[in-house]
Amino acid sequence: MDMLRKASLVSEHVIDEDGKPARMFSYRRTVFIVHPTEATVYTLYPQHKAHESVRNPIERIILRAMKAAERKEKREVKRINVRKAELIVERSQAELRRVKSESSRVVAEMTARINEIDSELKALEREILQVQREKTNVMKSVVAYV
Repeated sequence: MDMLRKASLVSEHVIDEDGKPARMFSYRRTVFIVHPTEATVYTLYPQHKAHESVRNPIERIILRAMKAAERKEKREVKRINVRKAELIVERSQAELRRVKSESSRVVAEMTARINEIDSELKALEREILQVQREKTNVMKSVVAYV
């Protein structure tokens, strides 16, 4: 009865296995077939698989969402990795220029630029983690429909 109290109404007008009119409720993949006017439960059964007419279109939508999340992750990770490689090259050039230079002004400028590059690299790492989290959240949501 506690599960029935938490259940959501799916349909006011269904019939049970004997052909009697009833109401349908569901809670956590459990279906309740209840008397139309009273609180009498006719049937209670688990529903782990949906009918094909409902399941197939939903599975296509879920697969499309999963593939889109994977494509987005791949695209963003590649973009970020290219930017990181460019920054690493720029950092190496700045480091070389700093080491070769005898001017204290150039050394200070290159040190500042190296620090900027390091902070940008850390931000890119956080961005990769965020993209991966987004994909993980999509995949976790898929579990509700599988």
